[in-house]
Amino acid sequence: MKKIFLLLLVPILFGCEIQYDGNTKLVVKGAVVDENNNPISNKTVNLYVSRTAFTFPFLVYIPSETNYIGKTTTDNNGNYVMVFPEPSNFSEIIVETNDENNQLNNKQFRNINLSNFKNFEYDAPISKLFSKTNLTSLTINLNNVNPSNELLRIDFLGNIPNEIELINPLTENSPNSIQNFNVAKNQTVIAQYKTIDHSTNITSSHQANIIIDNSNTVNYTINY
Repeated sequence: MKKIFLLLLVPILFGCEIQYDGNTKLVVKGAVVDENNNPISNKTVNLYVSRTAFTFPFLVYIPSETNYIGKTTTDNNGNYVMVFPEPSNFSEIIVETNDENNQLNNKQFRNINLSNFKNFEYDAPISKLFSKTNLTSLTINLNNVNPSNELLRIDFLGNIPNEIELINPLTENSPNSIQNFNVAKNQTVIAQYKTIDHSTNITSSHQANIIIDNSNTVNYTINY
């Protein structure tokens, strides 16, 4: 019986690695620009395929895996094209724009899946890279002043690099007690958020205007 169990387990283990169809090719296209929408040439773009860890209860633990598929560079117009074999048994495809000189912010498009490809091609959003000297570190403190209130979600609008952007957003937006991210200097960032008052079961929408000056750091508290 043990031999039969082991024979059944072996193909499961081998099937858990990210695999690729060598006959089917996928294409990712995109562009890289600066904060003023000028194309950036000769910029490195990397491609990864990742799989999250998972467990067969009481049997085996399969660790996470990230495969570096390759890289390319943008042309004189800031455009790039990457071709790679179609993966299977994976969690997400990641497109990353790097700045080797560390003068601009990096950019990742994550949670890309096969449904995003049309006729085997995916047109990625434009990667906008900001000069780090023109960025402010914004810290949001969420202060619950009414125990009956629950913060359901919060979104920020403005000139924001969004270094990590989910192509297929998660179904739930669970705000943390403190949020910290970079924003462009000298602007107004709008925070839109929803709360529910459990004592009345009423859901409300709110908006806060956050003034960003030329400082390197800004702290803002949202009371709800």
